[in-house]
Amino acid sequence: MTAGPTTGAAAGGANRGIPPVALAAAFATLIFWSGTVVANRAAVESIDGLTAGALRSMLAGFIGLGIALAFRLPFPKAARHRCLLVVSGWINFAIWPTVLSLGVALANASHAALIMALLPVTTGLIAAIVNRVRPQPGWWSGAAIAIAGTVLLILLTQPAGDLALSPTWLIGDLVVLAGVLLCSAGYVGGAKLGPIVGSWSATFYGLGTALMLTVPAILILHPYTDWTAVTADSWLAMGWLTLCSSLAGYALWFLAMDRGGIARIAVFQFLQPVLSVAAAAVILGERITWTIVAAGLLILIGTWIAQKYAH
Repeated sequence: MTAGPTTGAAAGGANRGIPPVALAAAFATLIFWSGTVVANRAAVESIDGLTAGALRSMLAGFIGLGIALAFRLPFPKAARHRCLLVVSGWINFAIWPTVLSLGVALANASHAALIMALLPVTTGLIAAIVNRVRPQPGWWSGAAIAIAGTVLLILLTQPAGDLALSPTWLIGDLVVLAGVLLCSAGYVGGAKLGPIVGSWSATFYGLGTALMLTVPAILILHPYTDWTAVTADSWLAMGWLTLCSSLAGYALWFLAMDRGGIARIAVFQFLQPVLSVAAAAVILGERITWTIVAAGLLILIGTWIAQKYAH
């Protein structure tokens, strides 16, 4: 699947595969992001869900803006590019983290991680719409297999009592799903801005623009959390969300999409639910069953097929 100007280098070398730097950046990002929902769950144990998302983004925003100014990273000159920076920055670094934290507070870490497995499909589809291209049949086949694995995880790894979703579960699922759609749009916007000002500028200035939303949000939301009761685990989780999920994760992901192409890199996110389930097993003590293993294999196979046809 072609993804327009953001895949220039990748499209030209489609037959040579994804550049090693893009692969390394993508897999490093998946490692960072695999712990995101687990860290979110730990954070919202003693911090209000909306506050946790806004605080994570605000802290990352101050650091990111400081890096951009200290290294004098190029800033978009054209008005339309500045608008793209603001829109992608607000979505990626303010709205999406806050929506995810709220959804995780209503549901649980593993369930949110499985819903997030739809990100490669939604990102690829939005990129196709924006760039007016049609995904290849092989890409759809791989996506279908990976989605089947995700559905298997969702339906067969939940406790029996959770299958009849309560209103809280349903709201949490819908909140995370809405966030996934927004996140995909933000990914495409950030990746399209990368070739213009560079991946680092798109990330760190994007984090800075999110401060326009996150600072007022924290001023409004801070009374909803008893800060004297926030646990050390929640603060450690906030550190992971700020430094790994937001700063390093987005910088490396935009670099990967810039060098490897939106469509070809996006499919690697099918691996994220497998890594997230593993993280939940290690950190939260969740049991890994043969059903999870089988579903994980479907996700891996689907990822490989989709990546093969995402040119």
